[in-house]
Amino acid sequence: MTAAPPESDAPEPRPVVPPALVAFAQSGCGVAIASSGADGAPILGLGVGCRISAAGVFRILLGETANPALLSALADGRPVAVTFTATRNHDSFQVKAALAEIRPASPDDLPEMDRQNALFRDGLVEIGYSPVQAVGYCVWQSDDLVAIELVPERVFTQSPGPGAGTEIAR
Repeated sequence: MTAAPPESDAPEPRPVVPPALVAFAQSGCGVAIASSGADGAPILGLGVGCRISAAGVFRILLGETANPALLSALADGRPVAVTFTATRNHDSFQVKAALAEIRPASPDDLPEMDRQNALFRDGLVEIGYSPVQAVGYCVWQSDDLVAIELVPERVFTQSPGPGAGTEIAR
């Protein structure tokens, strides 16, 4: 009879988000944020952009006024999924975490949100939105922004096709 291996108190390793996906998430793509209410009903919000620290912390900026149910769910400790999608070809990936922390936006966030939104707006025009529609879709108010911060626990490819939904290995 062999003994079971001792249980480790070491935390499970975090997934490493490949550098190409880190760049992709900050390249002016659409940012969809999902959670759920206490009843399990889905809640969806839209982000303005994302900054990712060298330590792998995702900082997603979003409008507070437009996302009260989502922010409430996250404040209640509900899990979160964030999907990043390129406008030009629908390439996508998703990160999931058990928790996200709500933080105030910082003046340091604003130039990066301007840069990402200009790229997003240009992508919308490239796929057929009128410039006026694209500008309207990209409106945000700096004094209304908040940030959610999370460390991805799981990462998935979501690009359309046979591999959609495949988890990216640790």
